[in-house]
Amino acid sequence: MPPRNLAQLGRVYGPTTWDVYERLDASLDPSGPDSLLDMAGDLVSAGQVVLDAGCRDGAHLIELVRRFDVDGVGVEPVPLHVERAVVAVREAGLDGRITLHRGVMHRLPYPDAHFDLVWCRDVVAQVDDLLGAMREVRRVMKTDARLLLYTTVRTDRLTDEDGAMLRRHLGNVDDNLDRGAIERTMVDARLAIEAVDVIGTEWREHAEERTQPVSRSLLRLARLRRQRDDLVAEHGLDIYEHVEANLHWEVFQFLGKLEPIVYTVRPLAEVPADQSPSR
Repeated sequence: MPPRNLAQLGRVYGPTTWDVYERLDASLDPSGPDSLLDMAGDLVSAGQVVLDAGCRDGAHLIELVRRFDVDGVGVEPVPLHVERAVVAVREAGLDGRITLHRGVMHRLPYPDAHFDLVWCRDVVAQVDDLLGAMREVRRVMKTDARLLLYTTVRTDRLTDEDGAMLRRHLGNVDDNLDRGAIERTMVDARLAIEAVDVIGTEWREHAEERTQPVSRSLLRLARLRRQRDDLVAEHGLDIYEHVEANLHWEVFQFLGKLEPIVYTVRPLAEVPADQSPSR
């Protein structure tokens, strides 16, 4: 009997299929993370004050101050990050323009209505008691201020097995990967979402076309699994599983299992005590 799949083979290995691959080899000119800075530029003016909530090594805060001629405040809980931020600010010659605090978003040493813009990039996934943090952020925002919040949420493509692995990431708070939960928290914190920009794979494409970070993650993942027994013996299973989960982060963004999103948010007025639901 003659093969029944000859026509199918001719199609899948024919010119139509290769035309698709050729099209996929062309860049779509994706925007990169700097587009978040462009968005910030529409929300802040020279001389205003910006809070970087979770400033890590200070790189983004330094760029905000330089680019938009603002004063900056950075809050960061990890001691090593604060040390690096202090050095970076000094080397940038911005000691007089940037103030750094080792602390958390839940307790900000500033009065009500102090900041013109709050920048929160890639932090929310690791914030325990997100409602408390968002209430404190709203407290220090001026009435016409904006919160620019970049975070990553899971999608329907993420399987139960994928989710179980990500829960072994020692830094993340599982509920904070849920888009609905994040948005409900903002409502509860008296924050109004003005705009939602779904980044999708775009920033990952931009990075991969230049420095191939996802390819590096996959190579590291292969090496991690080949050395599993030795690494667990040396560092413990919890660290092994944390690194394994972390190495999937960018890969899952590429596969659409995780989805980066940018929120533009404004504060709502406080509810008067005589109008609160508890009365």
